[in-house]
Amino acid sequence: MSGYQEPQPSQVYGQTTPTEAPPAIKTSVAIVWATVALSVISTILTFILLDEIVESAGVELDSTEEDAARIGGIVGGIIGFLIFGALWILLAVFLRKGASWARIVLTVLAALGLLTGLFGLTRDQPAVFLVLGVVQLALMVALLVFMWRRESSEYIAA
Repeated sequence: MSGYQEPQPSQVYGQTTPTEAPPAIKTSVAIVWATVALSVISTILTFILLDEIVESAGVELDSTEEDAARIGGIVGGIIGFLIFGALWILLAVFLRKGASWARIVLTVLAALGLLTGLFGLTRDQPAVFLVLGVVQLALMVALLVFMWRRESSEYIAA
């Protein structure tokens, strides 16, 4: 039995062995991580600058209503960040694996991010949020470019 070897499974026609993700996909994943990190920074700054944000809203509230609005804003911000942050990270994981559906969902989210980001630039807000908004827009454009490069499409199609 010394000369006997286990048969090796043959590759099915049309099936390719998984390859490493191309640089454009790796860059796309890095952009998603940067977007999530920017969201962390934005969320923290929102809590720090909450008084200024409330004042700039120009709405007259009594102290009870103002406290309720602050608590609601903080809780909503944390829950929203956790849900959307987890979603973006999950999509990045599947994009790296070559899932076409993840690229489509990320494309829709990036397009919506561009629209809301452009609208956000027109609002009265602290300067730091304006800068973060511009950076966020640049990240969304870069994500769309890298996700739809030829090498990305070939990797996802494989």
